[in-house]
Amino acid sequence: MTSEAKSIALLVTIRPKKPEDKQKILDSLSSLAPFFRRPSTQCTTRSLITPATRKGAIVRGVDTSPADHSAQIGLIEIFTHPSALTAVQSSPEYTEFFAQVEREGLFTRELTAWYPTAGFVARRAQTETGPAGVVMLAKFVCKDGEGVRDKLVDVLGTYCSWVEQNEPTTLTYSVMTRPKTAPNEVLLFERYKDLAALAAHGKTTQFRAMSKATGPLMQVKKTVLTEWEELEGGSFVSNTPGGAVAGIGSSTNAQAKL
Repeated sequence: MTSEAKSIALLVTIRPKKPEDKQKILDSLSSLAPFFRRPSTQCTTRSLITPATRKGAIVRGVDTSPADHSAQIGLIEIFTHPSALTAVQSSPEYTEFFAQVEREGLFTRELTAWYPTAGFVARRAQTETGPAGVVMLAKFVCKDGEGVRDKLVDVLGTYCSWVEQNEPTTLTYSVMTRPKTAPNEVLLFERYKDLAALAAHGKTTQFRAMSKATGPLMQVKKTVLTEWEELEGGSFVSNTPGGAVAGIGSSTNAQAKL
């Protein structure tokens, strides 16, 4: 099992106030990618995602209407340490961008901090993963009881190790927790090369065994599963700050695009 306990992941849910502003917001968020690719930010991953639009896309357990969910934008940013996230949020580029957002009033956002605990964001030998055709976010709520969450993480972590060795088209399989604020919750961040990879992933004997072992540990009715599409231009996923291509100089003037 790979432990990344020192790193921190920020899951951001963005809700445009007007549907017609969604693309404008996406373009602006994408334009910040060169800033996050600077090694000095200590950002190893930035996955910009939108809800999957294909027929039959997986959406289970969400507490919003289908229309509200489809309007959302997601963002997963991973930093080497909480202090790196704090430094980025205090930087002129970041503060100026969101000051402009405040003035324009284009969207609201919800931020949740998670801690990578098991699995892999990128494989050890990779500087950066390839682009993902499918992203899945799965949030589980554990049953009450001492050590239940740890048991769930252990089962998932063991399975993650098998996935890392045997499923090259599964690009990311990272287990995250937030022990202080939501000790019973576990988030699984999954990225697949394409739909065929997702389909193959769910057909293995090992997947069925993992599902059988984790079921008794969860409050199954509280599970939330959502399928997303990753925007390649605004995203990079790596274990290395800045990924394979580090941003140079100042980021694109995202404020001017809002």
